[in-house]
Amino acid sequence: MNKTELETQLTRMGTKSMHCDRKCEGVRSSVEEGVYPRYAMISGSGDKISCIIVSLAPPRTAVRDRKSFVSARGYEDILEQCRGRVESTVFYAKLNAIRNKLGLGGSAVWTTLCKCERIKGRELPSETVQACAENHLVKELELVDKSVPMIAVGNRVFNAVRQNCPGRFVLNVPSPDGPRGDFQKTADNKRLLEFAKARMAEGTPRALCLCPPCARRHLSAIEQSH
Repeated sequence: MNKTELETQLTRMGTKSMHCDRKCEGVRSSVEEGVYPRYAMISGSGDKISCIIVSLAPPRTAVRDRKSFVSARGYEDILEQCRGRVESTVFYAKLNAIRNKLGLGGSAVWTTLCKCERIKGRELPSETVQACAENHLVKELELVDKSVPMIAVGNRVFNAVRQNCPGRFVLNVPSPDGPRGDFQKTADNKRLLEFAKARMAEGTPRALCLCPPCARRHLSAIEQSH
């Protein structure tokens, strides 16, 4: 499936998701208020999809955006507005930078484990995460060739993705908005990223974690091998 066909299919799935009536705990959506579930988007240049980036949930819809979303002509219009918002964030920019350092330039599929936005101050239950992964994320990923590597943003996403999406290369990186600056330490560590690139180049489906404890073990093994 080429990039144009993939975008068309993802938009169709997103349109259907607007009418999801599951009412999961910890998340919200309201068409009347301009708070919509959001499916995957594609960004970048080139026809080839280089990677899939999965974060936990979409950012909360700003009050100033809700009115324009309510008056949108359809999901495609909403998606285009959301794309502009997402691409202007530091979160997006940092993840975009690390994928380029990993040699994954070109076009990328950006998606989330949960499609509805989190309710402020509420925990995101495991039941909600698993239900959304099964009913939405897995179906999205079926459209993308299994040889395309995935970047999971944070341990919770990593564990859910490797459980629900076997047969893929899944790389775990810390979240850009996480504590202690772990993401930037990972992004700045050339040896660690070269290690990840080498494992990715093997073309073998596997789960590779770059969280701080795992990263230290990988670096220790690299030092011992030299």
